[in-house]
Amino acid sequence: MNIEKWFNEGTNLKIKELRYLKPTKLPYFLYINKKEYRGADQIINIVENNITLERYSNTNNEMDLSEIKIVDDFLKKNFYEYEKQTDWLDSENLFGTFWVLNPIVEKMRKER
Repeated sequence: MNIEKWFNEGTNLKIKELRYLKPTKLPYFLYINKKEYRGADQIINIVENNITLERYSNTNNEMDLSEIKIVDDFLKKNFYEYEKQTDWLDSENLFGTFWVLNPIVEKMRKER
C-alpha cells in the first residue's frame, strides 16, 4: 500500500513516513505503518496495514481545523474506521492530531 499516494490523492495534502530529514514548515503530516504479514496453508498472502496518521502544528486555528476536517472527511467517505485524538505536546511545543486506523487488509498474491 502506497500510503503517501493514497493520502495525497484522497486529501490533496502531503505526508511523509516517520519523519522529515530536514526541518519542514508547519503544519505537516507524518505516518507510521506497522505491517503484519499472515496467511494460511504455509502461504503468506495477506498484509495488514496498521496505520497511524499524525499532524503537527504550532496553532489550533481555523486553517488547522480545516485540514483536520479534510482528513476526517476522507476517512469517513471511504469507510475507514479510526480513533482520533488531539493533544498539546509540551516537549515539542506543538499540537498533535493523531488518527489510528483500524487495520486495512490487502491480499498480496494468489494462492498456489
